[in-house]
Amino acid sequence: MAVGAMIEVLTYLREREEEFARHLAIARMIEGQVDDHDAENDILVEVRHVNTLKSGLLIHLYNIVEAITTRTLAAVGQAIVVERPKLWTGLVRKEWIRAEVWSGEDRIGENVINRLSNISGTLASGQSPEAFKIKGEPGSWDNKSIKKVAERLGCNLNFSPDVGRGAFERVYRNETTAMEYLAKRRNDIAHGSTTFEEGAFDMTLDDLERLALRIIPFLREVSVSYQTYLEGRVFLLQVEQTA
Repeated sequence: MAVGAMIEVLTYLREREEEFARHLAIARMIEGQVDDHDAENDILVEVRHVNTLKSGLLIHLYNIVEAITTRTLAAVGQAIVVERPKLWTGLVRKEWIRAEVWSGEDRIGENVINRLSNISGTLASGQSPEAFKIKGEPGSWDNKSIKKVAERLGCNLNFSPDVGRGAFERVYRNETTAMEYLAKRRNDIAHGSTTFEEGAFDMTLDDLERLALRIIPFLREVSVSYQTYLEGRVFLLQVEQTA
């Protein structure tokens, strides 16, 4: 089941990558019609229209980051609960408790104590609980938060040299990585700090393509790393795996 779930994630990523490429190609086609007064229709395409499309592509790219990351972690959570809790590593038990205890709303008080009491009973029963949602780090998804969650679960992220360099190089504005840059731009657009016309005005479509070429291979290798993690049952105590 674990292998099938991760294959579905990777297939979904490939589909979203192809979708992004199609939308980028359409944006290039429209860019070629900027200020073309001989266009067959009566609509004059201006630079600001292309800038709006570029912001849309930024939002699209971040949506891929969020979708693949959440689907990957959902597959991990579903695979873990197939095994009995007493076999889980301490790191995994901690993540399950994090998911079950903290809703993001409760203060540390009676509600949390009651929830701890309930989940302790679940663990003590020795039965497998329902699939749980692994919590992300506060804020947006970027290379640092993705790496942090993997470390919390004990999953070793393996990157090829080119992909690792592309993801972690600080070559964007204010010495940010590609994913940090994308998350910041996406948030500025989505939260109204900038308009769609201004959100990517200083980027070319080639810049956007290069940004995607740093991010999508990174997401793919993260998902493959989790696939290896699940196949190797790294989330279980080593003594139980070798018994």
